[in-house]
Amino acid sequence: MKNQKETKKKKLSILIPSLRLRYRIFLYLAAIVCGALALLQAAFACFPYFAGMVFYVLAAVTLTASCYYITIHIRQDIREIIKPAIAANPYTNKAVTDYRWRTILFAVPGMVSNIIFAIFNGVIGIASHSAWFGTLSAYYILLSIMRAGVVRQERKISTILEKQEHMRRELSVYRRNSILFILMAVVLAGAVILLLNAQGGKNYPGFMIYAVAAYTFYKIIMSTIQVIKVGKRKSPLLSITRRIGYIDSCVSILTLQTAMFASFADGEEGLIKLMNGITGTVVCLMVLGLGIQGICLSKKKGSL
Repeated sequence: MKNQKETKKKKLSILIPSLRLRYRIFLYLAAIVCGALALLQAAFACFPYFAGMVFYVLAAVTLTASCYYITIHIRQDIREIIKPAIAANPYTNKAVTDYRWRTILFAVPGMVSNIIFAIFNGVIGIASHSAWFGTLSAYYILLSIMRAGVVRQERKISTILEKQEHMRRELSVYRRNSILFILMAVVLAGAVILLLNAQGGKNYPGFMIYAVAAYTFYKIIMSTIQVIKVGKRKSPLLSITRRIGYIDSCVSILTLQTAMFASFADGEEGLIKLMNGITGTVVCLMVLGLGIQGICLSKKKGSL
């Protein structure tokens, strides 16, 4: 396999030669200029037809070549500079090599942001007498409790050396958070009812909606991948940690949908209610199902 990969790399290097730094910089500048000219032609048609076609072709060629060389040199920098630097530091090396420690570590920023959102929505809910912001605050409080509980319990469990006791404690964390999933489904059901009565929803100014949409889709894709990957670890604590992140991502899809409708669906009240009802119901049932499944699974594993 290694010989085949090396042969492919050699063939590729012959077809696409390496460039010195000054030539790469020239290529990147050419890509920027050609791309700008192509955008001007597409937006304003300020050049003759033939010149516009030339700009499109040059932009495509230079941008493709630039992406190739940028990717190659970023990979080289990661392999030659960044990886040794990470390995030299005990904390960064542990974050890269220890999946369990990394999973718990990345749960901390999510916990902090959940606390901030809970306080923010709670203050707005009290100030504006809004039930919608009140339910959002309750939702973020539950997320904060779950993530804080996982981080706290991991610190205690990590000191237990006996395998059966270690697994029993992990299953206990798994069961408690599964019960909280059921409570969260009730809170989300209240938020969906408020949405159907036009008493909630989010709106983002200007082009911010596109950035939020991109981040939301990235979050749901990554959380789904992590839920699948963590199943191989056979750790109830890590599994419930990833499930919390997955539920957070799915609820973000619902809030994004409300924002999209607020921005682009003027005068479509019937469609908005229908879609919010369908998406909200699916999210609530999914959270409820994960909670019930988690309780049943923890009891089954605990009895073995």
